[in-house]
Amino acid sequence: MTAPSLLRAARSAPDREDRIRLMAETMRKHRFGAEDGCTLQHLKAAGLSTVEIEAYSDEAYQLLSGRPAVVLVEPAGRREGNALVRAARAVRKRRALVEARQAEGRA
Repeated sequence: MTAPSLLRAARSAPDREDRIRLMAETMRKHRFGAEDGCTLQHLKAAGLSTVEIEAYSDEAYQLLSGRPAVVLVEPAGRREGNALVRAARAVRKRRALVEARQAEGRA
């Protein structure tokens, strides 16, 4: 089984679309070959790693079948939520500093 960190790296690679296109073209080229389809050896010979084959196979099949690719994005409010969490932590940190300074002044 491929490590999740390697799969995550492959899915966020800058050349991801090019590699998916290469995989789809290789699969199309070997579709009716002597082996009755594209094998892992064909894909590796085209320069794809095992991790890329595992990470990009669904998108390559979608590209071959003409279906639109599923776009994986963050949920709608995640960025805003994370920004609000950072702001709240900053406010709490400032409030703790102010309270600590006030406590020093009283002592």
